[in-house]
Amino acid sequence: MSGLEPKRERDCILCKAKCCRHVATGIDTPTCKRDYDNIRWYLMHENVHVFIDMDGEWTIEFFTPCKNLLPDNTCAIYSERPRVCRDYPAADEMCEYEDDEPPYKELFTTVEEFESYLQKKGIEWRWKRLKS
Repeated sequence: MSGLEPKRERDCILCKAKCCRHVATGIDTPTCKRDYDNIRWYLMHENVHVFIDMDGEWTIEFFTPCKNLLPDNTCAIYSERPRVCRDYPAADEMCEYEDDEPPYKELFTTVEEFESYLQKKGIEWRWKRLKS
């Protein structure tokens, strides 16, 4: 990780590079049965979570390590890393290691958690069953 300030490098090694072990991207806020069903489908896959952040934005998160993460939790391509890595954390944010607060107000790690959330909100998400 040459080029990284010593404190940041130490923090990255200590936290085991949390930010390099997942990919998270925004998704549209669900508004219909198809959207809810798609989120259920996402959650049926291993290492996939969905959360609602503190601003109410929906995010899908895939837990998979970066191919450039070295065993010592440093980056093999630090000087050539993508812009998204260079820009993290933003100037007004703390990295995951520094922040004790979760980045979400709702986290769904299983279909059951998501369905329970929908039921508590009174959201009709089930499709009508076909008669056999």
